[in-house]
Amino acid sequence: MSETRLFQQVFSVDAPRAGQPRLRLMADDGSDTFRSVHCGAMAFAEGCYAGIRNPNSHEDGPPELPEHQALEQLAAFSVPARWVDTAALVS
Repeated sequence: MSETRLFQQVFSVDAPRAGQPRLRLMADDGSDTFRSVHCGAMAFAEGCYAGIRNPNSHEDGPPELPEHQALEQLAAFSVPARWVDTAALVS
């Protein structure tokens, strides 16, 4: 499964299904905030992979980054990592 599809599944606001658990960053209270938080997490995680991880992992990717840019990219990845780490798993 691609990372895009994975993020779409785990951060989906739909109810979990067999074999498709969800990560909940807050309780599902049916609010716009609940939807916004999960859609934002999905989009941010996808953006980190599409804009940072994928280009940097290709064989002929960009040259080595200056330290401050590498730290910025690590900081960006720390956000979805923290979300995954603190989320409730709902099966």
